[in-house]
Amino acid sequence: MFPNVFPARSCRSRRPRLLLSAAVFAFAALPALAEEEPEEAEQREETVTVYGTSNPLPVFDYPGQVTVISRDTLELIQPSAMSDLLRDVPGLQFSGGPRRTGETPSIRGLGRENVLVLLDGARQSFSSAHDGSFFLDPELVRTAEVVRGPASALYGSGAVGGVLAFETVNAADLLREGESFGGRLRTAYQSVNEEWLGSATVYGRSGKLDALASLGFRRSGDIALGSGIDLPSDDEITTGIVKLGYQFTDALSGEIAWQKFSNNAVEPNNGQGTLGTGDATLDRDVDKDISSELWRGAVRYNPSSDLIDAKLTVYQSTTGVDEFDATVPRTTLREIETTGVSLRNASRFLLGPVETTLTVGGDWYEDSQTGTDSTAAGGIRGGVPNGSAEFAGIFVQAEAAVERPFGLPGRLIVIPGIRHDSFESSSDLSPDKASDDKLSPRLGASYAPVEWLRLYASYAEGFRAPSINELYLDGVHFSVPHPTLFNPALGRFVFVNNNFVPNADLKPESSETVEVGFGLDFRNVLTREDRFQGKISYFESDVSDLINLTVDFSYDPTCFVGPSFFPCTAGSTNSANIAGASLEGWEAEASYDAPLWFARATLSTIEGTDTATGEDLGTLTPDRLTLDTGIKLTSWNTRIGTRIQVADEFERRALSGGSLMVAERRAGYVVLDLYGSWRPQFAPNLRIDAGIDNIFDHDYDRVFEGVSEPGRNFKIALSWQFGQ
Repeated sequence: MFPNVFPARSCRSRRPRLLLSAAVFAFAALPALAEEEPEEAEQREETVTVYGTSNPLPVFDYPGQVTVISRDTLELIQPSAMSDLLRDVPGLQFSGGPRRTGETPSIRGLGRENVLVLLDGARQSFSSAHDGSFFLDPELVRTAEVVRGPASALYGSGAVGGVLAFETVNAADLLREGESFGGRLRTAYQSVNEEWLGSATVYGRSGKLDALASLGFRRSGDIALGSGIDLPSDDEITTGIVKLGYQFTDALSGEIAWQKFSNNAVEPNNGQGTLGTGDATLDRDVDKDISSELWRGAVRYNPSSDLIDAKLTVYQSTTGVDEFDATVPRTTLREIETTGVSLRNASRFLLGPVETTLTVGGDWYEDSQTGTDSTAAGGIRGGVPNGSAEFAGIFVQAEAAVERPFGLPGRLIVIPGIRHDSFESSSDLSPDKASDDKLSPRLGASYAPVEWLRLYASYAEGFRAPSINELYLDGVHFSVPHPTLFNPALGRFVFVNNNFVPNADLKPESSETVEVGFGLDFRNVLTREDRFQGKISYFESDVSDLINLTVDFSYDPTCFVGPSFFPCTAGSTNSANIAGASLEGWEAEASYDAPLWFARATLSTIEGTDTATGEDLGTLTPDRLTLDTGIKLTSWNTRIGTRIQVADEFERRALSGGSLMVAERRAGYVVLDLYGSWRPQFAPNLRIDAGIDNIFDHDYDRVFEGVSEPGRNFKIALSWQFGQ
């Protein structure tokens, strides 16, 4: 049925691929067991995406792949970091090692700056070579959405791989039926890094006002890896959030919010670094102060007219990493401040028989970066250029739905959209400004000839503007010994520098992606009250003008000519556009829900090569299969489940002597988790969650970081919720 689902490389093992292929066949065949649905069958609540189209749309109807993770799922998993929460999402991977301070996401082989991160609609633009991309405690998250594939037609720059969108909790999420005020206390512990969590939340609604305030604290130590080694990682995290909402009239409402993430970490300078580099500077610990603060205000106007459903959002997000090295002593800072405004309106009307939602909107935002170094001349930090980038974009999108299109049975949804962006970057270090503009079109369609089947296809273009760092990098990248000069007084060679070289002529990265797939939705598969729903898709992406950081390590000829042996440098480092890349893969996601048990399975596979050299891309992930299944003991208010993740063996090929050779190889792995949740009848306000991650203490590598993942981890959480 799918003869080329897993195109194998000659040196890869076939056994895991056969397992994954069998899973695809099972996915397609399971609904054949379904009984005919009776008319009185219960219509279960649909999972809805908001960020896939900017308007609520059932995930099953969306012409692409979106994963939505609810608050209930989050509490069952008990994530310590965002990578725990999103571990089983197909096509998504976190690199940077196990430390939460170094984790960066990639979607469909495109990482870091090609993944747009949104927090309550506000862009998170922090970027660093050796630190994480965003800093958020899962304790504050209400829902998480992962939109896979280009989304520049809605969001502009940075959404080439996809979007990670997080919504934080509000009063309505926690208030129970009949309550106007409540509180929640929660404490949790996990053994793998001896982490303790404590949080307190109060919330309420009075008349037209609703409010929420929450404060949380985490403290953790070194991470016990599956290899038996402890990875240095001491964290003290404080989080806070305050939200105030007010309903001015039936049509007009507003909200203001503040939230803060603060982490004092003691770890190596490189948060993505591993053990035993042999470099005394890289291996020694520094004191890091990581801070992320967001101020946000929003106004929504939704009168009785179907032509107006407008929302205005303004925000300012500031994220910084301050590092103090007591051995020098030296203090360095990298800080990015993003100020933005977003306005969009959705109009709903009929065009003949076509139900239409027309969304028109615009965005403006500015990223400003500051870098300081207490030991540098003028206090300016090398490699962190002071500068700013300003973006402005407008877009229009239509969602058109029609019954019996062209006389055919069923329902057709067509979603065309286009966006225009312009941007300009500048820096104090260069007289050259970088500017450009870009059009990003998208066209998606999904067709349901019958209720249980949906076919879909889409075409989308995405782009990413070069960052301030890529355009204006300057200063020293690294220092190495001079090839000939020795300093007897110091007892070592004289050191020379490899320097960053700016490149203000960089072009934006751009992509074209085609995706096709189908979805199945059946009720009464094994019982009269169950439901199976799933989607499978194939995608191909061509990415051009990829921005690559290239290191040219070569000594100047004058390094070898006496008597001074100077000037002498050890080459240079700069960002440049390379030819491009080609990526393709399969993704599947399916769920089964019944009164007594539940199951969820995901599948992903990806291949990607540099189109100029044929080398494998460095952000690829192994073929993965996950299964999350459990039982519901409703009479005991209990759920018990298990998660298993199976990954194929994996290798990366690179050119060596003019031929493609295996440069890195990683073994496949199987990781098993257990979890459970209990609300005792004798204490209805109490909830107990417990689990064991990596039950068999398996030693495995998730990505090419040279470090294994955390070992066996025992977890428990107690929550007490009250209200009136």
